[in-house]
Formats: sequence, structure tokens, C-alpha cells
Amino acid sequence: MLIVENDPAKVETDLAEGVIGCPACGGRLARWSFARRRRLRGEAGPVEVRPRRGRCVACRKTQVLLPDLALGRRVDAVAVIGRAFMAAAAGAGHRKVAAALDRPASTVRGWLRRFRWAAVRVAAHFTVWAHRLDSTLAALDPVGSALSDAVDAVGVAARAASLRFGPRPGWSWASVLTGGALLCNTSSPWPTP
Repeated sequence: MLIVENDPAKVETDLAEGVIGCPACGGRLARWSFARRRRLRGEAGPVEVRPRRGRCVACRKTQVLLPDLALGRRVDAVAVIGRAFMAAAAGAGHRKVAAALDRPASTVRGWLRRFRWAAVRVAAHFTVWAHRLDSTLAALDPVGSALSDAVDAVGVAARAASLRFGPRPGWSWASVLTGGALLCNTSSPWPTP
């Protein structure tokens, strides 16, 4: 799985021009059919996506090119999940957050547990990205709990990425900078800066 912009026309152009590299060997990805359609639960209702597949011309491995509005193995858009993290960082409990987002309490509780479990690692990862993207950035001061520090680090890294590469929603940057694995259930490493 590879996270790309949420612009199917740009993804098609990038594949045709050989701009998208293979994460396995660094070769060039070419068009290779589509992955199954997915219906994400977005902030304003269902969002239909049909991720493109790319196949490396060198190693022949295929990759699903998932748009940056999604996380791997999650049915909710990353912006919805990010809103839950921000609400929890502000002190809201999982039931209140679930009601505000119109999501099952068990789903939101699962997101928050996973994020809290990885909060120190999330904060460190995004702090490194923020400093690599903006070398003039000062050290990030703790803002409270580990959860709050992680949310703050995501925001700072997203701002630095938007300033360097162009605007994109903040939580979309979180998807990009973790390779869609922000809430993965394994300890596999995220992409390094």
C-alpha cells in the first residue's frame, strides 16, 4: 500500500509519467488495474474511492495507491479519526466524541486506545518529520498529556509539510507521513524522513 494524493487524475498522470516510485525497490510504478471500491465514512457522509493499483516495472510487485484521505484498514476517513483525537486531547471522553462524530462508541474507544498506546512514538515520529521539513523550527514544548503532545506534533508536521510541498489537509499529511499506518495494529515502522 502506498499513500497518494486524493486526485485520481493526478495519480493517472503521475503513473503515466513514471513519477511514483516503488516502495520495495525504488523502481517506477506503472498502471495495473484497480483495487476494490471502498466506501469511507467521511465528515459529510459516505465517500466512494476506487484506489488505483501500480505495478513496478523492475521488481513486478504491485501496490495499492490509497488516497491520502484514508488510513489502511479503516472505514472512516482520516479527518474523522483526527477530529476524535483532537477532541480527546481537549479532554472529551470516547462516548462524547462518538456522539459528536455519529460513530459507534466502541469504534472511537478503539481508535483512542490505539492512539494513546502509540502516543509517545507518534509524537516522536512527527516531531522528527517537522524538523526535517522545516530546519528553522524550534523545539516542540510539551503541551500536556502524551495524547495532546502527539496531536500537537501531527499539527506541526502537517503545517511544515504544507508549507514545503503545498496545501493538503492536516490529517491527510498524517496519513502520508505514516504510510497510511497511523493506527496499524503492528509495530511495523512508519516511513522515515
